[in-house]
Amino acid sequence: MTPDHHRQGLGRLLLRHAEETLLARYSSIRLETFPNNARAMSFYEACGWVLGDRLEGEGPVKVVYTKNGADG
Repeated sequence: MTPDHHRQGLGRLLLRHAEETLLARYSSIRLETFPNNARAMSFYEACGWVLGDRLEGEGPVKVVYTKNGADG
């Protein structure tokens, strides 16, 4: 996405659609991102995702975010 498309709500719209689709089937969903990606982490937290574990192992370190459905 080019910078002129940033901050227009498209990412939030796409994320909300993914959340609704997945939470219709699962009580809890998760995503991963890199801990040095402050913009992504801020975005996910603003969208109600909860920071969880830090994944260390093979490959780069990642962090996990989770979100629960209405029943979770």
